[in-house]
Amino acid sequence: MIIMSKQVQKKAAPRVDVCSLEADMAFFEARLSLAGEADDTVYQRAQIKTYQTLGRLLGETLKTLRLQPRPKQGNGGPATA
Repeated sequence: MIIMSKQVQKKAAPRVDVCSLEADMAFFEARLSLAGEADDTVYQRAQIKTYQTLGRLLGETLKTLRLQPRPKQGNGGPATA
């Protein structure tokens, strides 16, 4: 009788794309500038607070990513077997 062991699969951590985060930051900044031009309403104040919070959190994430050392790349050539 052959006993098969269960293999534990590790889920890869989601890959964070710095360029995408920077684009999101630009979007939030644009939304903030547009929100400031509208009449002052409860909805507008909630939007502004949300975009400020999201922008701050993304900024902290970007700062952390930029401080991390980059992983060493291979020689860039095709893999040989």
